[in-house]
Amino acid sequence: MAKKSSFEVMSLEEQIRMITSWVVDIVLVALLAFFLTWAFGTRVTMLGNSMTPLLESGDSLMINRTKGRLVPLQRFDIAAYTLEGDDSVYLKLILGLPGEKLQIKDGKVYINNQLLEDERLAFSIPNAGLAEEPVYLDTDEYFVIGRSPDASQDSRNSEVGNIRREQISGTVWLRSAPFSSFGSVREPAGKEGS
Repeated sequence: MAKKSSFEVMSLEEQIRMITSWVVDIVLVALLAFFLTWAFGTRVTMLGNSMTPLLESGDSLMINRTKGRLVPLQRFDIAAYTLEGDDSVYLKLILGLPGEKLQIKDGKVYINNQLLEDERLAFSIPNAGLAEEPVYLDTDEYFVIGRSPDASQDSRNSEVGNIRREQISGTVWLRSAPFSSFGSVREPAGKEGS
């Protein structure tokens, strides 16, 4: 008895359809890979101690570039931003949101004249800088501060000031190194009182 061949003869039209399907699949996978890398795969390294103890100098971090573009930025997000004329990427906590009035009095933050009571703000801010007087944020501006305010150049300083939305490239979402600290990066959730 003769053995049957397991190959089917395909028409030219079926071959073209199959090849087109493969090409479309490959292009879609490539586009998805590009988007995911662009959106979540930008790596930065924390330099300095301005975000200690949340972030340590030398930590390798991944940026979520969809935050601020597709998803709104929120208070206590860790913004990655640049300053005009400087290619360095800075990482700071967002305290003030667009349209708000922010002031620092006696080491405490006030938003629209209301004390910001939140467990994530359990540190004192001894130097109010520009925020000693009320700071009014425009519709595209944010007030940022370091987690270690004494070691931070941030929105309290005239060299930095308010950060415009266009300066923010995204938010920190993952610590990839050191491996012993690998994982999601966020201030522990607290109860916001404003």
